[in-house]
Amino acid sequence: MIKRIIACFLIALSLMSFGTFAYATNVDASKYAILNPEKLTYSTEDKVILINGKAPSGTEITLDIYGTIDTADLRKSNFDLNNLPSEEDYILITNNKVTSGNMGLFSKQLDLVKGINKIVIDYGVEGVEPVEIIVYVYNRDRTKVREPRISDIIQKPKPLLK
Repeated sequence: MIKRIIACFLIALSLMSFGTFAYATNVDASKYAILNPEKLTYSTEDKVILINGKAPSGTEITLDIYGTIDTADLRKSNFDLNNLPSEEDYILITNNKVTSGNMGLFSKQLDLVKGINKIVIDYGVEGVEPVEIIVYVYNRDRTKVREPRISDIIQKPKPLLK
């Protein structure tokens, strides 16, 4: 009888020792970076930009593009890089997902709208903060230059006073 109690005790003890242990891992934030564009705030004429960066292989990165205005309202807007809109003025335009490759790099071509664009890059990893890039896409309107007329260049002779 004592042998059975000891055997049950040893079996129960061994079952309790095989529990699942979870260890918190520290995330190395230096493995996550945006390589292009180099600036977090800039302006451009191009409506298409390329974003690339690095993340550990297999990481799924979410790229959210927020815009502020419609192209029809571009001339009415007062937003620029010195006067950024508030958070509630942004509208989600597109949501893209990209996975980092075997070498730990990712890239994505993004279509932007005219005006202020906010790109939020979220790695989906706890301990790594999302990156926000502000891009102002402007339309360079060339002003019409009036070509001089020959009559403007040649002065009419003044009558001689007698």
